[in-house]
Amino acid sequence: IRFEQMKKRTNRHVFGHRLSLARLATSGKLFNMAVRRAKMREHREHSADLFLDEWGLDTRIRIGSLLVSMLLESARIPERRDGEAEHMVPAFHHKLEFLNGRRHGLVYPSSTLRELFKSDSSSHAVTARHLPMLVPPRPWMTYNSGGYLTRDEPCMRINDGSEQLRLLKHASNEDRLSTVLAGLDALGMTRWAINRPVFEAIRKVWNAGREIAEIPASTYNEPEPVKPADYDENPKARIKHHLETREWMNGRANQHSQRCDCNYKIEIAQAFMNHPMYFPHNMDFRGRAYPIPPHFNHLGNDMCRGLLT
Repeated sequence: IRFEQMKKRTNRHVFGHRLSLARLATSGKLFNMAVRRAKMREHREHSADLFLDEWGLDTRIRIGSLLVSMLLESARIPERRDGEAEHMVPAFHHKLEFLNGRRHGLVYPSSTLRELFKSDSSSHAVTARHLPMLVPPRPWMTYNSGGYLTRDEPCMRINDGSEQLRLLKHASNEDRLSTVLAGLDALGMTRWAINRPVFEAIRKVWNAGREIAEIPASTYNEPEPVKPADYDENPKARIKHHLETREWMNGRANQHSQRCDCNYKIEIAQAFMNHPMYFPHNMDFRGRAYPIPPHFNHLGNDMCRGLLT
């Protein structure tokens, strides 16, 4: 009883002023385990406690319209016509059309962008939802409430295991995850930035198209296997040529995949230049913590680690 009274006196200055969960996290007070357990208990009992203020429909429409307008103004792609020099053109167009008697504003990709989509495989498209964050992540209050601000996912990586999820939820309800969740918060609130000198060196090598360290060359320089003269008459020569051609095609595809992956990392680094970066973390079934953004983080290859400071 005396211990509970001490906790109430200790935490009175926190909950008496109704500090938000975000302010508790950024101020470091959430790493007081008594405060954390009390806040986790409050979160379980009152799940309607939102981390972010909820926007109304009118606010969402206004912000969405502004973002679409900014996209239409800033998105440009290079276009080259017959007999003309290359110049930048809008990537999207806005049109007003009548559908079912009502006027609707529609956004269409330009013809140049459509041809670009057709010429490249969509298998290399990467979801932009798991990127680094510009603000500290949402603190982990329960097994599935933490990390990204508007996306709920479990604090543990689960591979089609309903039993694992059930046990994880039970442990969260029994208040057995407070310490490990505090560790995930400490990792997630570590601030990172892009190392500009390293980025400039990598961009110089990338633009030159040379292969240095883990940066692949812009072209695949291995010569394509030549068809042997006795291809039609010699079955062994034919089989050997097929194997060599398949190996060459796999090497070219791997080089292209590595080039796309490296380009995506460089684009992320350029987008976050001069901005803080935060990596929300979760863990595997062994308790090992990993950053949630998979393509660019401080546990990536040497290029990623060199770009971060």
